[in-house]
Amino acid sequence: MKGSELKRQLLAVVTVTLLVAVLIDRSSASDDYGKFKFGGSMRGRYELFRFSEDETGSKKDTRGRIRYRFRFDGSIAVNPHASFFFRFVSGDDSRSGNQTLGEPYDFGPNLFSVRSASMTLTPWADGKLPNGKGYWKFDFGRVKNSFVWKGNGRDMMLWDNDISLAGTGTQFGHQLGQNSSFFFNTGYYVIDEESSGGKDPYLTPLQLGLLFGADNTRAGIRGSFWYMNELNANFISRGATGENLDGSDGVTASGGNISDGLTGDPEGGKLEVLSTQAFLSTRIASVRFTMFGGYSSNLTAEPSQRYPGIAKNNIAYNIGLEGGNKKSLMLLGAAWFHIEANAFPSQFIDSDFLDGHTNRKGLLIYFSKQVIKNTDFNIQLFGSDAIAVGTGLEESVENSERVRLQVDLLYNF
Repeated sequence: MKGSELKRQLLAVVTVTLLVAVLIDRSSASDDYGKFKFGGSMRGRYELFRFSEDETGSKKDTRGRIRYRFRFDGSIAVNPHASFFFRFVSGDDSRSGNQTLGEPYDFGPNLFSVRSASMTLTPWADGKLPNGKGYWKFDFGRVKNSFVWKGNGRDMMLWDNDISLAGTGTQFGHQLGQNSSFFFNTGYYVIDEESSGGKDPYLTPLQLGLLFGADNTRAGIRGSFWYMNELNANFISRGATGENLDGSDGVTASGGNISDGLTGDPEGGKLEVLSTQAFLSTRIASVRFTMFGGYSSNLTAEPSQRYPGIAKNNIAYNIGLEGGNKKSLMLLGAAWFHIEANAFPSQFIDSDFLDGHTNRKGLLIYFSKQVIKNTDFNIQLFGSDAIAVGTGLEESVENSERVRLQVDLLYNF
């Protein structure tokens, strides 16, 4: 039996065993369990694009549009060891779920889809370790991406934060001392199920991090190893052009990878990316400031043989600073991102800032203010351009030189 198949079967056995064990344990049941909780958000957005002529000679016209996004969440804690979560969203793409007013024409209906549907299982009650100094949990289904940070700057160098992974994973954390703790995350996620009998492309990430906190200062650093295997020619094609080999579209906008550079093989193979991310947050004169940044390298990238002169282009980095609080004052931040052509599969790159493309660099400036309870007014300004130009890079260069403005009103319920 091959290693990848054995790994999948072992993970399935472990998941089913844990599920059976926790669902039959009702000894700790109380009134807190068995009740659904609901929430979600509705966002209205005005978006403006202003393009300049890029190195390919292309220049789109300035345009604006009005969009909305609706999310409906539900969760239930079955017992101290098991809970379930789901999210329905407007649209059927794998990222934001934004819907543009006027599409489809003549008031045609918009789609509604399942973004997340997952169960979380814990060996001990409420996910806590027996000593109360940590947590351990398993999840399965269409799960939230547990490998990105929330609330510690803009953690969007490699992953669009709206993407939900498909598979099973575990998250473990333990307190080291009074002011420090470490965490470990891993999992097995299916990228594409090959119904024709081929091998399923999959993702197995490994992540280890440290968190520190004392008085008004907190900090964190993590290292992540992104391992993808059994990648096929269609995956490579979607990363390069946004389309499969037969010309059909991918799930969402993407492009910019070099077909024989991302993994060194236009037929696919494996991908190994090593990345790190860190933040430092402190309070100065009652205002909190957070510095953040990261660096990433694709270890399997190769110089292109198909397009001589194109190097590995395998690096990504970001750095940023934000300050304030949207509730008491306002939140204001700025960040720089640099994502080379083969730094990461473009299918997973942020769709707002970089349009789901690699070989892009740019500045993000953002503002947020809570105007009334549960209602935020947000502004984001993105300025981007291509990093490298030349034959083989046209997909990522075209329309890359542009400014994108987003003005949002977000209501959470």
